[in-house]
Amino acid sequence: MERSTKPLRILLPMLTLVALTGCASSQKWSSSGGDREQGLVRLSYEYPEYRQPDVSDAQAEALALNRCNSWGYKKVQPIAGQLRQCANMDDGNCNLWTVTREFQCKDNTGSYASRLSR
Repeated sequence: MERSTKPLRILLPMLTLVALTGCASSQKWSSSGGDREQGLVRLSYEYPEYRQPDVSDAQAEALALNRCNSWGYKKVQPIAGQLRQCANMDDGNCNLWTVTREFQCKDNTGSYASRLSR
């Protein structure tokens, strides 16, 4: 007896699509912009609808501090609040969210940022 492979032909692409969809959003903070002159760092992460990830504020602050240090600042201060925007709409519902936080660099050590103000 020969088994039908038709269900496998349908199931395999569906499983692949589900697996790839799960990988489409970043659940760690990443750089999303900023302004070197103003000492402003923006970090973001994305998550699919109904799956808000558990992200680390400490990781965000460390990443922002690293960026500030590279610009010649010693410290970083989180700016209160965050911005949550829909990154992808599907039939009137948002199925992908982007969360952005801003950090202010402090205590300029006299490198690039201070040379700009001269």
